[in-house]
Amino acid sequence: EGGLPPLVDLMLTQNERLQEHAVVAIRNLSVNEQNEVDIVAEGALAPIINLLRVPNEDLQEHAAGALANLSTNPMNKIRIVNDGALGPLVALLRSPDELVVEQAVMCMRNLSASPENRARIVAEGAMPRLTSLLRSPVDKIQEA
Repeated sequence: EGGLPPLVDLMLTQNERLQEHAVVAIRNLSVNEQNEVDIVAEGALAPIINLLRVPNEDLQEHAAGALANLSTNPMNKIRIVNDGALGPLVALLRSPDELVVEQAVMCMRNLSASPENRARIVAEGAMPRLTSLLRSPVDKIQEA
Protein backbone atom coordinates (compact mmCIF):
# COMPACT_ATOMS: atom_id res chain seq x y z
CA GLU A 1 0.00 0.00 0.00
CA GLY A 2 2.79 2.47 0.77
CA GLY A 3 2.93 5.57 2.88
CA LEU A 4 1.09 8.02 0.64
CA PRO A 5 -2.54 7.06 1.45
CA PRO A 6 -2.09 7.64 5.20
CA LEU A 7 -0.47 11.02 4.48
CA VAL A 8 -3.40 11.99 2.26
CA ASP A 9 -5.79 10.92 5.05
CA LEU A 10 -3.88 13.01 7.61
CA MET A 11 -4.23 16.11 5.43
CA LEU A 12 -8.00 15.59 5.64
CA THR A 13 -8.15 15.61 9.45
CA GLN A 14 -9.22 18.66 11.41
CA ASN A 15 -6.02 18.58 13.47
CA GLU A 16 -3.75 21.31 12.05
CA ARG A 17 -0.63 19.80 13.59
CA LEU A 18 -1.27 16.48 11.83
CA GLN A 19 -2.15 18.29 8.63
CA GLU A 20 1.12 20.20 8.79
CA HIS A 21 3.22 17.08 9.38
CA ALA A 22 1.49 15.34 6.47
CA VAL A 23 1.82 18.21 4.01
CA VAL A 24 5.49 18.73 4.95
CA ALA A 25 6.12 15.04 4.28
CA ILE A 26 4.33 15.32 0.94
CA ARG A 27 6.31 18.45 0.13
CA ASN A 28 9.59 16.67 0.90
CA LEU A 29 8.60 13.59 -1.09
CA SER A 30 7.53 15.72 -4.04
CA VAL A 31 11.09 16.71 -4.90
CA ASN A 32 11.49 13.25 -6.45
CA GLU A 33 10.32 12.89 -10.06
CA GLN A 34 8.56 9.54 -9.60
CA ASN A 35 6.96 10.69 -6.36
CA GLU A 36 5.47 13.69 -8.21
CA VAL A 37 3.46 11.25 -10.29
CA ASP A 38 2.59 8.92 -7.40
CA ILE A 39 1.45 11.74 -5.09
CA VAL A 40 -1.06 12.97 -7.66
CA ALA A 41 -2.16 9.42 -8.49
CA GLU A 42 -2.90 8.79 -4.79
CA GLY A 43 -5.36 11.71 -4.70
CA ALA A 44 -3.28 14.23 -2.79
CA LEU A 45 -4.06 17.28 -4.95
CA ALA A 46 -7.49 18.06 -3.52
CA PRO A 47 -6.34 17.96 0.13
CA ILE A 48 -3.27 20.06 -0.70
CA ILE A 49 -5.40 22.63 -2.54
CA ASN A 50 -7.80 22.73 0.41
CA LEU A 51 -4.89 23.56 2.72
CA LEU A 52 -4.19 26.66 0.63
CA ARG A 53 -7.51 28.03 1.93
CA VAL A 54 -7.04 27.48 5.67
CA PRO A 55 -6.25 30.49 7.87
CA ASN A 56 -2.91 29.02 8.96
CA GLU A 57 0.13 30.49 7.22
CA ASP A 58 2.36 27.49 7.95
CA LEU A 59 -0.13 25.17 6.26
CA GLN A 60 -0.51 27.61 3.36
CA GLU A 61 3.26 27.83 2.88
CA HIS A 62 3.81 24.08 2.89
CA ALA A 63 0.80 23.39 0.66
CA ALA A 64 1.97 26.00 -1.86
CA GLY A 65 5.48 24.57 -1.62
CA ALA A 66 4.21 21.06 -2.29
CA LEU A 67 2.29 22.32 -5.30
CA ALA A 68 5.36 24.21 -6.51
CA ASN A 69 7.31 20.95 -6.41
CA LEU A 70 4.52 18.93 -8.01
CA SER A 71 4.07 21.54 -10.75
CA THR A 72 7.50 20.83 -12.20
CA ASN A 73 5.92 17.76 -13.82
CA PRO A 74 4.27 18.67 -17.18
CA MET A 75 1.15 16.55 -16.59
CA ASN A 76 0.72 17.89 -13.07
CA LYS A 77 0.80 21.50 -14.29
CA ILE A 78 -2.50 21.01 -16.11
CA ARG A 79 -4.05 18.87 -13.40
CA ILE A 80 -3.24 21.37 -10.62
CA VAL A 81 -5.02 24.12 -12.53
CA ASN A 82 -7.94 21.88 -13.54
CA ASP A 83 -8.38 20.82 -9.91
CA GLY A 84 -8.89 24.42 -8.79
CA ALA A 85 -5.60 25.66 -7.38
CA LEU A 86 -5.41 28.96 -9.26
CA GLY A 87 -7.94 30.90 -7.18
CA PRO A 88 -6.37 30.03 -3.83
CA LEU A 89 -2.85 30.59 -5.20
CA VAL A 90 -3.79 34.03 -6.50
CA ALA A 91 -5.27 34.86 -3.09
CA LEU A 92 -2.02 33.79 -1.41
CA LEU A 93 -0.10 36.30 -3.53
CA ARG A 94 -1.56 38.90 -1.15
CA SER A 95 -0.56 37.10 2.05
CA PRO A 96 1.28 39.17 4.66
CA ASP A 97 3.62 36.18 5.12
CA GLU A 98 6.62 36.44 2.78
CA LEU A 99 7.22 32.67 2.78
CA VAL A 100 3.64 32.02 1.68
CA VAL A 101 3.97 34.57 -1.13
CA GLU A 102 7.31 33.12 -2.22
CA GLN A 103 5.90 29.59 -2.53
CA ALA A 104 2.76 30.81 -4.31
CA VAL A 105 4.88 32.77 -6.80
CA MET A 106 7.12 29.77 -7.44
CA CYS A 107 4.09 27.61 -8.09
CA MET A 108 2.56 30.20 -10.43
CA ARG A 109 5.88 30.40 -12.30
CA ASN A 110 5.89 26.64 -12.82
CA LEU A 111 2.24 26.55 -13.83
CA SER A 112 2.76 29.34 -16.36
CA ALA A 113 5.32 27.23 -18.22
CA SER A 114 2.35 25.38 -19.70
CA PRO A 115 0.76 27.27 -22.62
CA GLU A 116 -2.67 25.91 -21.64
CA ASN A 117 -2.40 27.53 -18.22
CA ARG A 118 -1.29 31.01 -19.26
CA ALA A 119 -4.69 32.33 -20.32
CA ARG A 120 -6.29 30.85 -17.21
CA ILE A 121 -3.72 32.56 -14.97
CA VAL A 122 -4.49 35.89 -16.62
CA ALA A 123 -8.24 35.27 -16.41
CA GLU A 124 -7.90 34.50 -12.71
CA GLY A 125 -6.50 38.01 -12.20
CA ALA A 126 -2.96 37.06 -11.21
CA MET A 127 -1.04 39.43 -13.48
CA PRO A 128 -1.46 42.74 -11.60
CA ARG A 129 -0.29 41.17 -8.35
CA LEU A 130 2.54 39.22 -9.99
CA THR A 131 3.70 42.41 -11.70
CA SER A 132 3.65 44.35 -8.44
CA LEU A 133 5.65 41.59 -6.74
CA LEU A 134 8.50 42.28 -9.17
CA ARG A 135 9.08 45.38 -7.02
CA SER A 136 8.97 43.45 -3.75
CA PRO A 137 11.69 44.38 -1.26
CA VAL A 138 12.16 40.63 -0.68
CA ASP A 139 14.75 39.29 -3.10
CA LYS A 140 13.48 35.71 -2.96
CA ILE A 141 10.04 36.84 -4.09
CA GLN A 142 11.50 38.82 -6.99
CA GLU A 143 13.66 35.87 -8.00
CA ALA A 144 10.84 33.34 -7.82
